[in-house]
Amino acid sequence: MSSMMVGRSTLRVGILKPRIIRFNHFKYSTSSENVKKEDMKKSPEQAKKEAAELAMQSIKDLGGLFSSSSSDDATQPIDTKPIFQNPKLFGSLSLLHQGQVLKDLQAKFDLKWTKLTLEDKKLGYYIYFGDWGVREDFKNWKTNEPPYDLPFHIPSKVKTTKPTSTTKINKIDPPVILSETPVRIKQFDFKRVDGVSKFFIYLTIFISMFAIYRDKNYGEEFKPTEVVIEDEYETQRQARQEQLERELLNKKLEEEKKLARKWYYLWFK
Repeated sequence: MSSMMVGRSTLRVGILKPRIIRFNHFKYSTSSENVKKEDMKKSPEQAKKEAAELAMQSIKDLGGLFSSSSSDDATQPIDTKPIFQNPKLFGSLSLLHQGQVLKDLQAKFDLKWTKLTLEDKKLGYYIYFGDWGVREDFKNWKTNEPPYDLPFHIPSKVKTTKPTSTTKINKIDPPVILSETPVRIKQFDFKRVDGVSKFFIYLTIFISMFAIYRDKNYGEEFKPTEVVIEDEYETQRQARQEQLERELLNKKLEEEKKLARKWYYLWFK
């Protein structure tokens, strides 16, 4: 005869001495208290750093769902120090690593301005005004010349240098159009589409035209027929119900006809 008891239980096979299992709850509570105390001692910078590492790990885990290799360098955090030393490397980074650099730079900008180094300021200036991304052709970003995409016509037509409350404000003549600047014409030329986009556009147009042609010429022929299932017993039941309703209606009309007597019947009576 064998039996098992849970808790401070005894596993018996025949007769054995009871074995008491004790759980020490104080160790867990004290360790959790120590963790809380350590969290309280952390500085805001350490907390931000740990949050960034946790975010990167989450992105890495998410990327691992779609990638067969677990050691994908594209989702690994990088050392941002070379980027601060050479800002031109920023444009060649992936979107994920650019976000990591921006996060580190923003953490420094959140502090006092006097704590920023010259490298930090140069990287921030390059990110916003450098020749990368859509500003790849802006090669004069280091000079004191106006940007290539400055849309204002020089010299400007100034109406008055001393405006008053009665001075009318008119539209700029000629109008300022950003896409007409020489460096932006290529970017705003929507007629020039890459080959892959053209292929899918033409494929969509072809499928749409074929579907319209098929609907107009073969739509009724290939139209699926509706299958109607008739219940013989239900049809008979409805017919009996209609017959009963007609009989009741005829009976009611006959009774009303009998009761509808003229006034002279009463006089004869």
